Amino acid sequence: MIDGPFKGEKAKIMSIDTAKEEVTVQLIESMVPIPVTVRAEAIRMLEKK
Repeated sequence: MIDGPFKGEKAKIMSIDTAKEEVTVQLIESMVPIPVTVRAEAIRMLEKK
């Protein structure tokens, strides 16, 4: 994550909404897996599986 309240956190992409330009991610380092929807510009891909 490169912007917003979760800046600096690593997350796994769960789904992509191209029409709204939003991405739903799951924070990797959080204790409870919570899906978070953010703008597509707020993320940067580090690794592709």
